[in-house]
Amino acid sequence: MFRFATLDDFSAIDQLIVKKAKEFQTAGKSQWVKYLEPSRSDYVRHDLTNGTVFVYERDQQVVGAVSLIPPTDWDHHLWDDADGAVYLHRLVTDSNVKGERIGERLMQHALANTPSTIRLDCVADNAFLNNYYPRFGFRYMGERNGFSLFEKQA
Repeated sequence: MFRFATLDDFSAIDQLIVKKAKEFQTAGKSQWVKYLEPSRSDYVRHDLTNGTVFVYERDQQVVGAVSLIPPTDWDHHLWDDADGAVYLHRLVTDSNVKGERIGERLMQHALANTPSTIRLDCVADNAFLNNYYPRFGFRYMGERNGFSLFEKQA
């Protein structure tokens, strides 16, 4: 079931993110290294209090989440005109539901329920993600500081 996240979901989302960051590290990937630090909780708290976070819940357990937030310092660093869009960050699913397309369904739900222009970034050398986002209508806008930039108009 899709729903809006609340502050009660903080711990579940935080644990999903650290679990995924550890899996990336084990696989030799450098993305999400910052989420191995305790400060990752600040990102989750920020998302829940300043933006819209959607979760996918099964059997009363959060197994996926995605954040749509106003531009942060990170977004201003990557985009020349950061205002006027919301930014998709921290799309995460529990590896226990791998293959069930929870991430894809979360993305579709978030896009269908967001009337604003949406932007996101991903590591430029991550071929999977660079091919994944255009499937949802995101347009490649270029690369900056080693990150691919994507945008989907409202």
